[in-house]
Amino acid sequence: MSLDSYVENAWLKKEAASPQEITDQLGIVARCMKDASVEGISDDLRFYTTFNALLALANTALRASGYRTTNQQGHHMRTIETLEYTIHADSKTIRKILAFSKKRNIASYDAAGSISNEELKQILVTAESLQDAVQTWLTATHPELLTP
Repeated sequence: MSLDSYVENAWLKKEAASPQEITDQLGIVARCMKDASVEGISDDLRFYTTFNALLALANTALRASGYRTTNQQGHHMRTIETLEYTIHADSKTIRKILAFSKKRNIASYDAAGSISNEELKQILVTAESLQDAVQTWLTATHPELLTP
């Protein structure tokens, strides 16, 4: 599989990104991470917000690569999966983020209070690591999309 095969399956379309779009995406990540650090809110909400940062990071890498997801069912999952082809994330990281997605859905739609403190710590560490990886990748491969 490749990003082009995702296009062939109509899961992605090719579309160039602008520096402003990448700046805006990174702004979403920064806001989510800041909000997730607020200890006075529930672990569920902190987890949800951190997951949004992970999704925005995956989308940032995808957009910087010149692709955009289509609005089909499962587009969030596909955005996460594309980390393999954008920043060359390993399968363990991708599986972990997909597991976080399932946990987020449970906390959002099925059961309040279902996020443990340990799960919150895990997603926060994963998000910080992915944030570093995406920033390093952007600097190395797409510096033209980074505003000074």
